[in-house]
Amino acid sequence: MAYPNNPSTAEQLLSALPSKFEEAKSSGQLYFFPSEAKDVYSQNRRFNLRLCPALQDKQKAKEDALKAVKAESGNGSTSASASASASKSGSPDRKRIKTEQNSEEPFKPPYVEELFLNKYSLLPEHILLCPPVYQPQSLPPTPPQIALAYNILLSASRHPTRPRKLLGFYNGGEGAGASQKWRHLQFVECPGGRAPIEDWVQGVQFPRPDQAIILPSVPYLHIIHPLPSPHSIPYPLTSETNEQLIDILAPAMMKMFDLAFDALRNGGGNRDGGWNLVITLDHLHLIPRSLPSFPLPSPHQPLELNSLGYAGMMLVKSQEEQETLVASTEDRGGLMYVLEKCGVPRQWGEKAKEVESIQQGSGELDL
Repeated sequence: MAYPNNPSTAEQLLSALPSKFEEAKSSGQLYFFPSEAKDVYSQNRRFNLRLCPALQDKQKAKEDALKAVKAESGNGSTSASASASASKSGSPDRKRIKTEQNSEEPFKPPYVEELFLNKYSLLPEHILLCPPVYQPQSLPPTPPQIALAYNILLSASRHPTRPRKLLGFYNGGEGAGASQKWRHLQFVECPGGRAPIEDWVQGVQFPRPDQAIILPSVPYLHIIHPLPSPHSIPYPLTSETNEQLIDILAPAMMKMFDLAFDALRNGGGNRDGGWNLVITLDHLHLIPRSLPSFPLPSPHQPLELNSLGYAGMMLVKSQEEQETLVASTEDRGGLMYVLEKCGVPRQWGEKAKEVESIQQGSGELDL
């Protein structure tokens, strides 16, 4: 991960991303695990299941990735990074000192020049957005960070040469799938140009544009807040319009978290279970969590779920695991049952909304 010493616009970063991805992969600094994805329909809802057999043995997958890089470079005795560096310099004797990423804190110096993105990648051009100093992943992103995330989504959709739909997400704590304690927002390209989660909200009515509601069509607590039409957002953003964007996004985040915490308090839920945040150009989605993974029948390991799972994008390690997942949930609500079991009851949120309505009507501040 390179230190952000060359400030760039979101559009410039997105333009550089394809070449940076290939550079990091060819140098051996990035481990890319091939995978295949397909849409499946469960209880008439679209999900995207990604199959990555390499994850059954990640260490072997790393070794195979490095062997492939060496084979492509035509030099099996030289490290992949040194080979890539020599070919760029034009001199095989000119060697660059290989920078090793901090193994305990991968987002902390020293930084690896090639890595402007995730070191372990299942999806091409998977982006991580990290602050240069430690901030806890268990707390929500700051208002400027969430505005920057939206700017990346907006810039991707309006890119002059390669427009595309990205999905932003944030795993709030270990119980919600966070693999690192250092704050990091993530971005991936939407499968088929649209994340399944956006299919699930079609037709949902929002009484007010400045109010969070509970998604009515799912069996777990899923809080959603509408955003202005992206076509109404001036582009590129100026400092003034960026402040206006913060004024929209920050209150929306606060309302969502207020509702989530009220739901957990009224339902007696564990606040340490974490939460998932999904960001699109049209909505913010917040899902409180109760379990980090869904148990599968033996001999399969539990299915780990992060924000992508709640965006309708699940990861399996084998065809057998995928078949087991689908078969074991078919008569219990389909793949939505997986999300229900790892989320919290939607009734907690509905009760919190009732209490909120009573308080607003009576003027009382306490129960």
